[in-house]
Amino acid sequence: MDFDNENNRLFPETPEPGPVPEPEAPETGEEQSEPEVTATESEIRAAVNSAVEEIQELASAEAEQWDYLPKPPKKLRKRGHYFAQVFFSFLIVYVILFAVSARLVFGKGWLRNMISGTEPGAHFTLPVADVPELDGRFYQEDGRFTVEGVYEAVSPSIVTIESYNDDSAFAPYGQGSGIIMTEDGYIITNAHVIEEATLMLKVRTRDGDEFNATVVGSDVKTDIAVIKIDANGLQPAQFGNSDQVLPGEQVVAIGSPAGLESSVTTGIVSGVDRMIKVEATNLSMSCIQIDAAINPGNSGGALLNMWGQVVGITSSKLDALEYDNIGFAIEMSAARPIIEQLIENGRILGRTKIGISFYEISDANAEFYGTPAGLEIADISPDCDIANTELEIGDYITEMNGVPVRSADDVYEIIFALKPGDEITAKVVRVLPVKGNDDPAELKTREFEIVFKLMPDDSEFVETVDDPEPEEGDSVTVPEESEE
Repeated sequence: MDFDNENNRLFPETPEPGPVPEPEAPETGEEQSEPEVTATESEIRAAVNSAVEEIQELASAEAEQWDYLPKPPKKLRKRGHYFAQVFFSFLIVYVILFAVSARLVFGKGWLRNMISGTEPGAHFTLPVADVPELDGRFYQEDGRFTVEGVYEAVSPSIVTIESYNDDSAFAPYGQGSGIIMTEDGYIITNAHVIEEATLMLKVRTRDGDEFNATVVGSDVKTDIAVIKIDANGLQPAQFGNSDQVLPGEQVVAIGSPAGLESSVTTGIVSGVDRMIKVEATNLSMSCIQIDAAINPGNSGGALLNMWGQVVGITSSKLDALEYDNIGFAIEMSAARPIIEQLIENGRILGRTKIGISFYEISDANAEFYGTPAGLEIADISPDCDIANTELEIGDYITEMNGVPVRSADDVYEIIFALKPGDEITAKVVRVLPVKGNDDPAELKTREFEIVFKLMPDDSEFVETVDDPEPEEGDSVTVPEESEE
């Protein structure tokens, strides 16, 4: 190496020129052929790039030894990418924390329920499940379960339902029970258990799994509802024929009274086919009367025979609060068509209404007050066909289709088998005012008939009005105002 004083740099020594060797001539007789090129264009490009990289690495290594030579540029970190990475990191952590919190609060299936919801099915029939086989110690001699056997066989099919609204986001405002009906998560309960669940419904099984539930259908008039959870492989209950239940038969109730999950009580059937009005409605349901304890929280639970079959849906809203050891459960024979319609349609179709509110005037009350017995009209819905007749507020309907009517139950029995658009002929009595004479015996009346069509009833609620106060000294029961 030589040093250039003028330019302060080193340069390699230049070799002295020598003789250039001549290429060897090919031997006589041999054909000269060009070498075959087998490398592809991509391989040549790769080889060139590799050589360039090697030269750059050698040059960079040489430059590192001398301070006065320029150094290879270092890669600059893009500041914008740093902030983006931090932002997306926080976003991912937030999504994970939100999902975990939502899962703990709302239960399994909350996201799928929020996106898809639950659509009513095209057709549904209440399935019949197999009776679980247990150890011999859970059976009586005739093959029926003991109380312990009923609990062991059916309690996995009974769930706890917690209702949340906007005022109780972190604690349930109400709680009840439910009966697993299918393996894929259809559950029967009472309508009043879920009616104010504006925020969410949480279902908890016996083993502690929690699920978010959606409402498939609810009918407040019968106090029956169906909800759905996103689950599979559940143990459904077996449903029996409630028409075969006899007075004196031993039964078992399983539910969550006062939040005490999977509680079991036992008793006997005190009566069957009891027509009990659902609270806040005028529709009577056929119920089984029992002496087993039914408390708030039992609503929506199961009443079971000793074969482990569900024969009724318990409800604290049907209890006789003034008396002890009297409870009621809606018979499965009465609940079955309601449940199937709720799953198929989400509501009850084909139900009819007249469009009137009335006071029930029994024969005894009519004799005491000196008025006609029947339905005293309190209000007439202007959007119903009966409003097009000459019926007025204060009139009395005494017969429908030739059948005497004194109560809402009498009316339901008449219109139950009819459909919207069917006509009804009603006999009406109008009390005519007589000036200066308030003696009921001297009141004049006018009788006439009206014909009207039944209207479709798509409402879920039956409005009730406070009873009028009786006058001092009256000892009769003042009739209730009903809507039909």
